[in-house]
Amino acid sequence: MRYLNLIKTISNWPVYFAHKFNLTTASPAVFELRGGGRIFVPREVMHEFKEVFFDEAYLSGMPLALPEGATVVDIGANIGAFSVFAATRFKAARVVAFEPDPVNFAALARNAAEAGGRITAVETAIAGEAGTLVFHRGDATGVSTSGSLVRSTGEKITVTAVTLEEAFAAQGIATCDLMKMDCEGAEFDILYGASDAVLARIRQMVVEIHDQGKGNRTRAAVIAHLAGKGFQVKDGMHHLLWAWRGDL
Repeated sequence: MRYLNLIKTISNWPVYFAHKFNLTTASPAVFELRGGGRIFVPREVMHEFKEVFFDEAYLSGMPLALPEGATVVDIGANIGAFSVFAATRFKAARVVAFEPDPVNFAALARNAAEAGGRITAVETAIAGEAGTLVFHRGDATGVSTSGSLVRSTGEKITVTAVTLEEAFAAQGIATCDLMKMDCEGAEFDILYGASDAVLARIRQMVVEIHDQGKGNRTRAAVIAHLAGKGFQVKDGMHHLLWAWRGDL
């Protein structure tokens, strides 16, 4: 099934096997999407590309069908693999992708440019509070995904951070039909810091939880929090959980 998903979505699918068996070391790999457009995938993030395009990991537990013209929000977009996948799968969808690291963002912007204006790439972090965040490049500190072009150099960089409510306002998002979140621990601050008003505008979300094993920074605590905000919640594989509401 994994390879069938690849063939279904990528027209030049043999390129993947050339990389898999080290018949080429070219980077990025350039995959042609059925229906038009391309995605550029550096070798460093091929595993994350496979999770999205082969396993369809972020959609496998999605309880609600997306409406025509859906709005999809990608928090921790990295190079934009899920953003491109969503734009390909949901033809009329608008995708808004947030990625704070400038190295990853450059790759995201390149991939977004192939989507005919349907992916908006935003170079900012989403956080519990607005301001700036300082992190060591390559560390899993909540502003960059684990599968990353960023190498662990110890370099400190400062990135702009906005709240979820501010991000929705800036991008004119009235209702979010699907929010994907993979941001290496920042999910706790984002979700706990989000106002009831902005959470009420999200129909469903898929969140990768990086359980820290204490206090409210655990999977169980997030499940309880979302349930208390009116979401139904389902555990999934790959550290994912889905939350949805039926009142939108």
